[in-house]
Amino acid sequence: MDGGSLHAPRATLRGIALHCPRDHTALLAGEESLRCPRCGHGFPVIGGIPVLIHDGASVFAIADYLGGGSYEGAAYGRQADRAGGLRRAWRRLARRLGDSPSSIRHPDAAAALAYVRALHPAPRVLVIGSGGLRLGQADDVVVQTDVAFAPFVDAIADARDLPFPSGVFDLVVAVAVLEHVADPQACVAEITRVLAPGGHVFAVTPFLQPVHMGAYDFTRFTPIGHRRLFRGFDEVAAGVAMGAGSMAAWSLRALLQSVSPSRWWQLAASGLGLLLTPPLRLLDRWLRHSGDAAGGCWFFGRRRDGAPVTDRALVSSYRHRFGLGGTVLPPPAG
Repeated sequence: MDGGSLHAPRATLRGIALHCPRDHTALLAGEESLRCPRCGHGFPVIGGIPVLIHDGASVFAIADYLGGGSYEGAAYGRQADRAGGLRRAWRRLARRLGDSPSSIRHPDAAAALAYVRALHPAPRVLVIGSGGLRLGQADDVVVQTDVAFAPFVDAIADARDLPFPSGVFDLVVAVAVLEHVADPQACVAEITRVLAPGGHVFAVTPFLQPVHMGAYDFTRFTPIGHRRLFRGFDEVAAGVAMGAGSMAAWSLRALLQSVSPSRWWQLAASGLGLLLTPPLRLLDRWLRHSGDAAGGCWFFGRRRDGAPVTDRALVSSYRHRFGLGGTVLPPPAG
C-alpha cells in the first residue's frame, strides 16, 4: 500500500463503517472504488452504490455488476419492462393478481421497527434483500442491501458475508430472503454478528410455495425449522404468513400449467390460476388451523445473551398445527 493510501478516509454508509466482506477489515474510500487495506481487494462503486461481494464465497461475482448488462435480479426486471399495449396491460394485471395479499394479518417490518424504536429512540436498521422496500422515517438510520440494483438499495451485498462491523444494528429485516441464499444458517449467523446485544430480527420466509426466481431459489422451512434457524434468538412473536388458501392457489396454477407445454395453454392456465388467486387467498383467514400447510412463516425475536435454544427444547415446545400468531406485536418488556 502506498503512503498516500495510508491516509485515505474510511468508507461509511449512513454513518456506519463499511467493512471488507472477505475479512471484515474497515474499507478505505477512493474516488470510484473501495479497497481493503488488509487483503488488497477492491470493490467498485457503481452509480453511487458500492458492490461489496465476496467473490470466493458468493453465488454472485463482482463482474456480474459491471457494464451495461449488470445484474438487476429476477424480481426487479419489471422496472425495465418496455412492453406496450395489451401485453403491458396483461403483465400489470398478472402482477396485481399474483401479488394479491393473504387475508391473514400479521406484523410487518414497519411494526418490528416501531417495536424496536420504543426501546431505542434512534435505532440502526439493516434491511437484507430490500427489493425496493421503503422502511423507516426521515431521521431513521436504515441501510438497505440487496444482490440486485433496485430502488432505494444502498449497497450490493450477499447476506452470507455482510460488509459491516459486528454489533452495530438494533434491527435486521429479512423478508422473502432466506429461501434465496445457498447457506441460510450462515446468513443467520451473520445477522446475529452484526446485531448489537439485545438486537432484534424480523424475518418472513416461505414454507409451501413453488419455486420462484428460478436458480436463485434454494430452500423452504417448516414452522419448527424456521424457528430452529433462529435458535440464537428468544421469540417475541411468530406465526403464519400465508395460509392454506394461498398454498392452494399456487398449487392449482402449477397443476394447470403441468397439463401441456403449449405456449397458448401455458398462457391460459396461468391466466385462470391468477384469476382464482385472490378468492383463494381470502380463505387463509378462516382456515385457522392450517399452519402445517401454510404458505410461509414469520418470526420476530431478540438476540439471546446465552447459548442457543436446544433442539430438545424446540421439539418439546412444538405447537401442533402451528397457529396464526397475533396481528400485532406485544409491547416491549420494561
